Amino acid sequence: MPSCGPEDASILVVGLAPGLKGANRTGIPFSGDASGDLLHATLDRLSLRDQVRITNAVKCLPIRNLPSGREVKSCSKHLLPELQAHACQPNGVVIALGGVAHRAILSSLGLKQKDHVFSHHAVHELPGFLLIDTYHCSRYNTQTGRLTPTMFEAVFRTATEHAAA
Repeated sequence: MPSCGPEDASILVVGLAPGLKGANRTGIPFSGDASGDLLHATLDRLSLRDQVRITNAVKCLPIRNLPSGREVKSCSKHLLPELQAHACQPNGVVIALGGVAHRAILSSLGLKQKDHVFSHHAVHELPGFLLIDTYHCSRYNTQTGRLTPTMFEAVFRTATEHAAA
């Protein structure tokens, strides 16, 4: 699954993996499913659609819809160059959609999880960019109230403020 959005975007969004009925079918990250609906609605509300690059920690459909550690590790060879290129952007921000994406980012960079603990709206200064965590915009998280559109938008507002600094 290729990334989408401008290569020089100041904000890089890293998701888990293509969804069976969404990106795996359409060939575009976060399209055709509920996760993409919230993500794109947020980008539209904040006028960010053309300023964000979207990628996934795992580039192909995971065997059980949740990427295994083996799949994440295997795909790190694709994620690392994206992160390295993004680190060259002035005031670059990476948004991790969920704990799996957060851990994949840190692992790709050779950083320790214990030094950068995942929590919603946590901000971590990493070499070359700011990492901001959010709960994944999955239907499960939004339907249970774990993640609301307001909470999700707040993460993107923080990212936008840093990118504009």
